[in-house]
Amino acid sequence: MFELFTVGLEMQKRVIDAQMKGIEVARDMVDAAQRQVEVSRAAGQAGEANMRALKGWMTLWGFRS
Repeated sequence: MFELFTVGLEMQKRVIDAQMKGIEVARDMVDAAQRQVEVSRAAGQAGEANMRALKGWMTLWGFRS
């Protein structure tokens, strides 16, 4: 009887460990998604700055945009 109880506790421990690993993976995925959003924003800002610089250069040389 005691052995069955011990086996049951060990199974519960393994299930909890597996769930914790799943939670860790989910957290890592969220962190990666947040970093991707930050990189995308930075790329968008760089693109906007590039367009402003290009328009300024074209205005300097008399081109109309």
